[in-house]
Amino acid sequence: MVTLDDYNIEGAGFMGGEREGQEQLLKAMQAGQITGEQTLGLSLTQEPLKAESLEQTLKLIEFRLTDIKLWNEVPKLTAYNTVEEFLQLASYGTQRGGFYDEGELSDVEDSSYIRKSEQVKYMQVTGEVTMQAQMVRSFVDAMRKETENKMMWILRLANTSLTKADSNIIPQQFNSYYAQHQSIGSGANFLYLTFEDYYNSNVVVDLRGASLKQGDIENASVAIDSNYGTADRLFAPSTVVSAFAQDYFKVQRILQGGAGFEGKIGTVPKTVSSTLGDIGLVSDKFMKADPARNLANPATSVKAPTAPSAVSVSLNADPLVKYSASPSSGLATELGNVFYGVSSLNRYGESNITAYATPVTLAAGQRPDITITPGVGPLGANGYVIYRTKITAAGSPTGLTFYPIFKVSTSDVAGGYNGAAAGVVGDRGYFLPDMEQAFMIESNEDVYSFKQLAPISKLDLAILSMSRRFITFLFGTPQLYTPKKMLRFINVSRTLAGTVNF
Repeated sequence: MVTLDDYNIEGAGFMGGEREGQEQLLKAMQAGQITGEQTLGLSLTQEPLKAESLEQTLKLIEFRLTDIKLWNEVPKLTAYNTVEEFLQLASYGTQRGGFYDEGELSDVEDSSYIRKSEQVKYMQVTGEVTMQAQMVRSFVDAMRKETENKMMWILRLANTSLTKADSNIIPQQFNSYYAQHQSIGSGANFLYLTFEDYYNSNVVVDLRGASLKQGDIENASVAIDSNYGTADRLFAPSTVVSAFAQDYFKVQRILQGGAGFEGKIGTVPKTVSSTLGDIGLVSDKFMKADPARNLANPATSVKAPTAPSAVSVSLNADPLVKYSASPSSGLATELGNVFYGVSSLNRYGESNITAYATPVTLAAGQRPDITITPGVGPLGANGYVIYRTKITAAGSPTGLTFYPIFKVSTSDVAGGYNGAAAGVVGDRGYFLPDMEQAFMIESNEDVYSFKQLAPISKLDLAILSMSRRFITFLFGTPQLYTPKKMLRFINVSRTLAGTVNF
């Protein structure tokens, strides 16, 4: 128990005592509210004599290891090369015939195999601690704490990149599970010829701004079952899982003997039972969409490329456009005036946004085509981020919020993207602004993994000055062996959706 005796005030009771004790108590009461740093060079009575009180534990305001949930759940396997290959058994053979007469020779059916590969990529960060920082008395071991901090930095990068990285746009990145899930290209090694084919497959569910419901999870588990998988995990941003739980609040009932009966209000679902098994809900805050920006936001790095010098938008007829006056989800119309913006992207960061100053009127069957004039600068762009506002009555983009809807590489722009002509990016409405994504999967190493050429490690560098420098690194790549045993939800609301203005 703390008393006045702990402050060396001798002979003073709380309400009085010897005169000397009272005087010291009075000084303590008049000690002021400024720190030692603020007393420098000042002529004061009591303040310079105070010992500063600093809590001797470091308070963590950043994320914890338990927050990196997707990384923690993904099976880790060892890589033995900088290119990790795997084989897929695509088909046992065409299912036809099979019944024959006695003694008859049956027909030959060939099985189908696919050989695929993913390149190991290199994540690393350098840390540095001066000799003086190691010599002074402090509450934590500076070198040890910086090593831990850089390890957490790498883990955050790895966890975020598992759903966002795309080597087609940034060559130094690996391909995320979403990038591998698409498997778009010509030839036997790809599952889909175009994004439209992928979008219309049974492994993509477009909620068009609705929140995730139990029926969506049930239907997804059946879709994965039709592809010979058994889903047992749903990974989603925390807001998506929260909206799902809020939908359940409306139908909850308190049973005698349960937690609610004991005074605890509400039950948050952790697992959803489907016809084909239980689906665990895993919320990961690092899966959330990239942040919205406005025209005043600067580049995210001094090494980011120069923003596009100009952006223009025109409308062209396209029957594949998804924008609709009455979405199947029953939400508000997706048609109306919006503004488009584009930023340049490289491995270091993202430029500021260049907007098209004229509102674009979204209409059914009309595809916005975005023409980008590259900026001129020492660091070139590898790709672009296409931004869009929600439907607005504003006449100018100034002050509006721009949401990232998709990214595109410079090579894809050159060839024409989403049905647009060469050098132009089309927006068919596959992705809506201010939305999230999630995925369901059969979570085991036969379906997906992270192959590590080097697990998280620390390498001390040569001492060239009065400091110690080190690199924390992780070499590896995710691998999605059976893409059809994973289902991707797109355009998922982060709130319990009612009327949404797109």
